[in-house]
Amino acid sequence: MFEIPLPFVVALLLAILLVRLTLRGPAGPVGRSMRIFVAASLALVIMVGLRWQFDLLVFRFLRPLFAAMLPPIAWICFAALGSEERSQTRWRWLHIIPVLAIFIASLTWRKWHIQVDFLIAVEFAGYGIALMILASRGEDHFAQARLGDIGSVRGIVAVVGGALIFSGLVDGLIALDFSITQGTNVTTIVGYAQLVVLVVLALLMVRLERLSPQTTQLTDSVTEPALAQHKDDRKDNNDIAGDDAILAAIDEVMRTQHLYRDPDLTLDRLARRVVIPARQISGAINRRFGRNVSQVVNEYRVAEAQTLLQTTAKPVTEIMFDCGFQTKSNFNREFGRVTGMGPRAYRDADPSSDQLAPDQPFGPIRKLFLENAESRE
Repeated sequence: MFEIPLPFVVALLLAILLVRLTLRGPAGPVGRSMRIFVAASLALVIMVGLRWQFDLLVFRFLRPLFAAMLPPIAWICFAALGSEERSQTRWRWLHIIPVLAIFIASLTWRKWHIQVDFLIAVEFAGYGIALMILASRGEDHFAQARLGDIGSVRGIVAVVGGALIFSGLVDGLIALDFSITQGTNVTTIVGYAQLVVLVVLALLMVRLERLSPQTTQLTDSVTEPALAQHKDDRKDNNDIAGDDAILAAIDEVMRTQHLYRDPDLTLDRLARRVVIPARQISGAINRRFGRNVSQVVNEYRVAEAQTLLQTTAKPVTEIMFDCGFQTKSNFNREFGRVTGMGPRAYRDADPSSDQLAPDQPFGPIRKLFLENAESRE
């Protein structure tokens, strides 16, 4: 009976995923990085299959080289979600260093007998730890992801980092097996560990496709020099006056342009609209509210939903979409967090209740300013 080796079955699945990403995936740097990542995974799986199916010298040489390329690609894919991607471009050449080190080790193996698999293990583990650290960073490190999806993206980054660490342990096990049993169990290790990790990584990237905005095109006319100039003008952003100025700018675009209605709103786009770096926006909101940007934007959405629920007969689902929410679960969760009740219960509540919205939605920032004004009086 004709049998297809497991690596080539996995390669077929990855090829299908790559076609899907090419035809239906997001545009911009995030989509491009995702396609490159899946293509690199596909190339590595094919190379692994060729290496253990035919055991030719050329495949022995190329397999570690292909493996060395995957962790830097994974890192660049997620680093592309940050608002400072352009400023970090000049440092990307540093990612070639571990690839060159493994290439040289493979090239000189007959002379120096360097443990190439051990070097690959260290590289995978190092990038995995770096991704785990990235997952724990602030929202400004995911400024090109939709605000409502940043938590999910962080989780995916953490899982990918953990998968790379696991893959590093597998490569370390391969190196250990070669040193003890001359590679007796390597085929089994490779077939049931490394390929599983690669499939998980590819599937996670497809999941990221559904979380990321379908476009990164910006209609804002703000340029990078303008952002840089504004950053220089606001060096001391820890004082309350500086934070209030940032919040006032955000409140202005939220109330006048209804930016919160955009379901694909990102921190990067918000930063460009108000001409303030994403990190300063995230810091100001965290200091003044003790919440993240996603929660504050959702509070603007909830404020408008409160008014629509009380002044119109629109269905709850229609109101949800009109205010910028995409899923019922997120809408109900955020509405409950802000008002203490569900949207349907809110609509049926006593109109004289203090929990009901004012005539016009003003959002959390305007409310903060009004409360400060009242306290001064």
